[in-house]
Amino acid sequence: MKKRNVKSIQGRQVVPNPIGPECIHVTKVYDWVVLTNRDRNKVQIPEECFAAIEDARHDGNTITATCSEVVGTRDCDFIGAIPATIVPNVPGAQIVSLAFHVHIRVQFFCNGEPIPGCNFVVPVSFMDEVILCFPEGTKINCNIFDVQCTVVLNQMLGDMVVLDVIMCKDVQVEAKVKLEVEAKFCGPRRIIPIPEDGFECPIPPFPQQCPTFFPTTNCECQGSAEFNGEATITVTEGGGLGGATTGNLDLTALVCDQCTLTNSRIQVTYIDTLGPTPIGTPDAELDQSFTFTATDFQQPRCNGTTGLTVQGTGILTPAGGVPENATFTLILNDADPLGDTATLIILGEGAVGGNPPDPAFTTVTITLTARANPKLEVEVGDCDSFPI
Repeated sequence: MKKRNVKSIQGRQVVPNPIGPECIHVTKVYDWVVLTNRDRNKVQIPEECFAAIEDARHDGNTITATCSEVVGTRDCDFIGAIPATIVPNVPGAQIVSLAFHVHIRVQFFCNGEPIPGCNFVVPVSFMDEVILCFPEGTKINCNIFDVQCTVVLNQMLGDMVVLDVIMCKDVQVEAKVKLEVEAKFCGPRRIIPIPEDGFECPIPPFPQQCPTFFPTTNCECQGSAEFNGEATITVTEGGGLGGATTGNLDLTALVCDQCTLTNSRIQVTYIDTLGPTPIGTPDAELDQSFTFTATDFQQPRCNGTTGLTVQGTGILTPAGGVPENATFTLILNDADPLGDTATLIILGEGAVGGNPPDPAFTTVTITLTARANPKLEVEVGDCDSFPI
């Protein structure tokens, strides 16, 4: 969000060099999305390896395991496409089916030493369907840009082991065109939910842009907040359980980074300090720890050049509980040097959508100020746009 110093070009330059429109031959991006898959796959352990693991366990040894991506095995395939119905009507919109593949290497250890015969490779694949602006004359360019893997040892099922695999991909629709351009940086858009019914879209004679949803509209403002340290917040459940609690709070919020809504994220981790007040939560049996991750953002509302408010949805996971859908409201005020404030309100799904309301819904209120929380850092700024 900080402005960078831009140095003039050095070396030989064309003189004179008047500024004017230029025609260029480039690869035009008709659509661009980022996809994330996470799944737990049951993998067969080779017979020789499983026998060695069982012998080692029988002798009281400690068994551990790792998994990692095999370099050079990332691949993606275009399966097919059918017309898509979205509102508003967009000629050229299609539901595109893609397959993503990678090989994962699994290694078992006995007391930290590799077990012979327990280093093997397994294939992992994900199938995705996504709505894209994919008119005739364009092509799909898909790419896997990150793969993470963890072995879930506490979920071994006989001679099967569970792998927790996360795969991050981006998909672009492209075509070669000639353009006279004035441009700005852009980012991928949000995913459009796939409806049940489709429609037969007309085939245009030339590729048509989808301006109703790509490129995305710039944000009018952008902001960020960071805090890591001890803080007192409020966590309540239906029936009045909980209340003020003190513990370690790690909060990171980024709204419309580079003025693009998809470059937004909120991640909160709170670890309750159990014990008597004023050190921790009064009731040592009620652990108020939780994590929260935002999954979708609305356009922020800007308050001049010093404040913004943004709402959206996410996943709230209480300590010892199961993940639940939630809504959030984040309010940032940048009033340096000591006027920075950040307020985050999270409502569990029972508080907003239940009928009747879920009596066990969770409500979280986090209010941070630069005076009470010196480690708080808040920045808010305007977004530049082209003159109309």
